[in-house]
Amino acid sequence: MTKNLNASILMTMKKLGLYIHIPFCKSKCDYCDFVSFCTGESEQERYLNALMREIDLVSHDFKDKVFDSIFIGGGTPSAVFDGFISRLMEKIQSSFNIDKNTEFTIEVNPNSITENKLKEYLFSQVNRISMGVQTLNDDLLSLISRKQTHEDVFRAVNLIKEAKIKNTSADVMLGLPNQSKKSIEETLNYLIKNDFKHISVYTLQVEENTPLCSKIKTGELKPIDDDTTADMYSHACEILKGAGYDRYELSNFARSGYECRHNKKYWCDCDYLGLGLSAHSYINGERIWNTSSFVDYISALNDGKLSRAGSEKITNATRRTERIMLSLRTKDGLNLEKFKHDFNEDLLSTHRAQIDKLIKLNLIEIKGNRILVKEDAFELLNSIILELID
Repeated sequence: MTKNLNASILMTMKKLGLYIHIPFCKSKCDYCDFVSFCTGESEQERYLNALMREIDLVSHDFKDKVFDSIFIGGGTPSAVFDGFISRLMEKIQSSFNIDKNTEFTIEVNPNSITENKLKEYLFSQVNRISMGVQTLNDDLLSLISRKQTHEDVFRAVNLIKEAKIKNTSADVMLGLPNQSKKSIEETLNYLIKNDFKHISVYTLQVEENTPLCSKIKTGELKPIDDDTTADMYSHACEILKGAGYDRYELSNFARSGYECRHNKKYWCDCDYLGLGLSAHSYINGERIWNTSSFVDYISALNDGKLSRAGSEKITNATRRTERIMLSLRTKDGLNLEKFKHDFNEDLLSTHRAQIDKLIKLNLIEIKGNRILVKEDAFELLNSIILELID
């Protein structure tokens, strides 16, 4: 172990993230292929009870571990009944070792957040809100069957301000059919004006077996081409950079000190535990995932069994590839010293020709012991990665 891999870095990596999946929504958006359902309170109650049983079954394996990030995602966690989250968090906090400085995020939609829910979140020690805004253009929202309006966003933002939750994040989507640069500007400028600390900018992915995919195949909707979408992304980067946001990962921008600690665990080869329907875990080099069947999940836990659907021991070769792919997405880049320690490979020697070529093309640079992708070369990221993983 080299001296530069200091104790504080290792300690951070040893702390786990906790992801909890809430698979309920008020309605399903046309582009969504996540595991989520539109159900009533009785099904939500059944699910909560099953989650608590899962916690009982796994918590003893983590009695010596510390968690410093919690992320409740979905679905739409703000769509569940009042009291769901507080009961869940009481169970979490009594079953796991939660660091006193834990980042605790919950995802919300503008049309399902209420004053009472925000009070409940604060009581449960939530300190970060991630809101699915996507766009403020009502016509675009209707086009993708997203059941919210710009007025819902305005109302939700005011409620969050009144609750004095300052660590706020928003998701914005690019490449929507009929979307314009002007509508992107309006959405981003509103979020900037209202001091959102973190903004994630995603390009629309048309997934098979979704209503949006069907509409495109039948010609009802015309997708925006890749070049136009890339231009939208570049424009969004310019707006956010000009407003003082740092792009610390390909799709994520933050004010200084407000990077998402939980998501960084996914990019930095750190362990995390996933609970709930279809949730994934990564523990000690092994990926484990739960069933995506609501019936099977409830049934297994009612019988006192975990609802595992599969597992995969990650080979060193796969881990090496993923380290390069994920690290180069980030502002910090690929740590060559840690790479050499973990994989017994000096990448500067084994891939000298490829690295020299990428430097000459002005796509990457080496700073200290790190390989960094140049600010204006992220659109060629896949090509850069392919040069280094072979």
